[in-house]
Amino acid sequence: MRLLHTSDWHIGRRFKGMDLGEYQRRALDWVADTIEREHVDVLCVSGDVYDQPRPSAAAVQLFAPVFERLASMRVDGRPLEVVFTPGNHDSAERLGFGAGAMVSNMHMRCRIEDVATPVVVERGGETLAIYAVPYLDPDAARPVLTGMLRRLREDRGGVASDRVGSEDVKATVAETGSDQPDVYGIPSLLLQNDSDLLIPRSHEGVMTAAMTLVTRDLAERRRRNPRLGAVLMAHAFVSGAMPSDSERTITVGGVDSVPAGLFTDCGLDYLALGHLHRPQRVMIPLPDADHEPTFRLGRTPLARYSGSLLSYSFSEAPAVPRLGNGKQVAIVDFAADGASNAGGTGVRDVATPDVQSGQPALVTVRGDLEYVLGDVADEHRDDWVSVTVEYDEYPRGLYEKIDGRYPHALEKQAVCVAQRDGAGRSMVDLREVHDEMDVLDGFVRYTLGRAPHDDEAAVLRAAVERARASSEEYAGADGGHVDGNSGEEAAR
Repeated sequence: MRLLHTSDWHIGRRFKGMDLGEYQRRALDWVADTIEREHVDVLCVSGDVYDQPRPSAAAVQLFAPVFERLASMRVDGRPLEVVFTPGNHDSAERLGFGAGAMVSNMHMRCRIEDVATPVVVERGGETLAIYAVPYLDPDAARPVLTGMLRRLREDRGGVASDRVGSEDVKATVAETGSDQPDVYGIPSLLLQNDSDLLIPRSHEGVMTAAMTLVTRDLAERRRRNPRLGAVLMAHAFVSGAMPSDSERTITVGGVDSVPAGLFTDCGLDYLALGHLHRPQRVMIPLPDADHEPTFRLGRTPLARYSGSLLSYSFSEAPAVPRLGNGKQVAIVDFAADGASNAGGTGVRDVATPDVQSGQPALVTVRGDLEYVLGDVADEHRDDWVSVTVEYDEYPRGLYEKIDGRYPHALEKQAVCVAQRDGAGRSMVDLREVHDEMDVLDGFVRYTLGRAPHDDEAAVLRAAVERARASSEEYAGADGGHVDGNSGEEAAR
C-alpha cells in the first residue's frame, strides 16, 4: 500500500502582496502527476485546504479542477482514495458540504463525530485504516467528544484508567493468539474526582479524548486482523516540532501544543500531521521506564509534518536558496506483513520528493548599505528577497536604492547598529516640552544619538505646521509657539 501525505495548501493565500495562484496551481498539478507516476493508492490532505473559512471565488475556481481530477483518477485500475480533513483555516461545514453525495472514493472527513470511524482501504490483500481527525478547537470539540466518551463508558462498563489498555483492562484473544488490549478505559487526564468526565480546555485534552476513541476502535479491528495498518491524520502542533512565522497561533490557555508522548504505544503506524509549514519528522518517544504511555497497543507511530506546498514566510527558506524552497510531500510505503521495522510499525519506507511549484527562492539579505547594494544584489535579482540594512546614520533614499537593485524586495527594513552611550539615553519628558518640536528633537536624539541637522529640523517643522493647519485646535493660528500646557497636549 502506498500513501501520499500532504497538507496546508492554503489555496487563496497571498505572500507580501504577491498573488500565489499560479504557483499553487503548479504545485497541485505536480501532486496529481506524482500520484499517477508513483502509483499512489491513497492521498491524505491533513487540513488547511483553503486559507480562509470563506474562500474567494478565485480560490474555489483554482481548487475545483484539481478536485475533479483527483475524484476521477484511477491508479492501476482502481480509484484513488482521497481523504480530506479541515484545518484551523478551513470551515469544516463548508469544506464538508455535500460529503455524503460525493463519489465513493472521495472522503471529506470534517465531522468530529467520525474520528473513530476510519476510511478503510484494501489493496492486494493489504488493509489500511485511516483515522481522520479534523482540527479540534477545544471550545467547540469538548462537548462533542464528552458525549462520545460518555457513550463509550456506558457501553464498556464505566472503567477509568491511567492508561487505556493497561493491565487492569487487558484481554487476551485466544483465537488469534493476540495480546492486544480491550480498550475501554478512560485516561485519568479526562476524569475529575476519579470518575466524572471532564475534558481539559486544552489541545492536549481534546486530542487525548479523540485518541481514546480511536484506540478503542483500532484495538477491536486489530483483534480481527493483527496485520491491519493504521494512519491518523491530525491538524495540530505536536511538541518537539519546529514552527515558522506563517502559522496562525492556536494557543488556548497559554499552551498551543499536544505532547508527543500522547502517541507513544498508541497502535498507529503513521501520524500524518498538518498545521506546521516546515516539512519535518517528529520524534515520538518509545515506551520505557521513564515514559509511561497513555495507551498500550504495541506500536509507536512514525510521525511527520508534510509541510505546506509553498513557502509563506521567509523563516521557511532553506539554508541554500532554491526554486520551490525545498517544500515536500511524504510518500509512505506500508509493509504487506504488518509491523515489520525496528520501531514496530508497518511503515516500510518514506520518500520526501520536493514539490515542483516554480515559486522563486526566498532569500534574506542583511548587512550595511554597501554590501546590500553590491554583488549580492546581482546574485538574487530573480529571487524574492527580505532586505535589512544596518546603519550608523540613516541613509537617505534608502528604500528607493533597495528597489533599484532588487526587483522583488518584498520586505525592507533598516536597523540602527551604532553603539550609543546608554547613560542618560532616554526619551523626552512630556511634562517639560514646550511644543511638538521638542518631542521630535528628543526622538532624533534618542534614535540617532545626535541632534537633528538644520535641513532635517526644517522638514520636521514643516510637518508640524501642516499638522497644525489641518487640526481644528490650530485653525487660524499663526503657526507660532503655543503655551506649555497646550504643547504638552499636542505632544501627547
